[in-house]
Amino acid sequence: MIAEDKADAILHLVALPPEGLRATIERSKVELSKKEELVDAAIEELGLIHSGETYPVPRLRFVEENELHDYLFQNAVKWNESVLSKDGIWYGFQDHSFVESYADWIDWTVKKFKGTNYKIRLFSNASKIEERLEGKIPERSIKFLKSSRFTATTWVVGDYLVMILTTKAPFYLVEIHDTLMAENMREVFKNMWEINK
Repeated sequence: MIAEDKADAILHLVALPPEGLRATIERSKVELSKKEELVDAAIEELGLIHSGETYPVPRLRFVEENELHDYLFQNAVKWNESVLSKDGIWYGFQDHSFVESYADWIDWTVKKFKGTNYKIRLFSNASKIEERLEGKIPERSIKFLKSSRFTATTWVVGDYLVMILTTKAPFYLVEIHDTLMAENMREVFKNMWEINK
């Protein structure tokens, strides 16, 4: 209702014009309208969570080289159970250096999951280690893409995407637990597998 007039050295108080009062109310209405929009959006989002609908929040895990070996052993059962809850197939592509670096883990998983009706379908690099393994593990099928050379590993294991770098040190693993992303990647690999018969 009152403003300061600072034009002179002496402070003067000046009455605002009546239409200025209306502008104050209009500003308050705009601010309130914005708050209502935010509250409505928040209510809608919270409604999804509480209504039982799936609200996919991916979980990400980064594993450094010094923890990688143990992490593979600790999570193999979880990954295999997730694979079996879907179509029973462990899809992806694999750099042969993973096989060279973690052959003990591969041997352990083959023994651990023998008879659980899972299959492994991976693309890999033509290499001596892959030649030695060819046909020795009935569950494991490998295809080689002539035009590709993989320098990392990516698996789709049920609801998980697992990416591993073993080409050069330091090795690391990234695990993403995301049902929708894994589902889409599984479809990509299924189609790639069928196309490359």
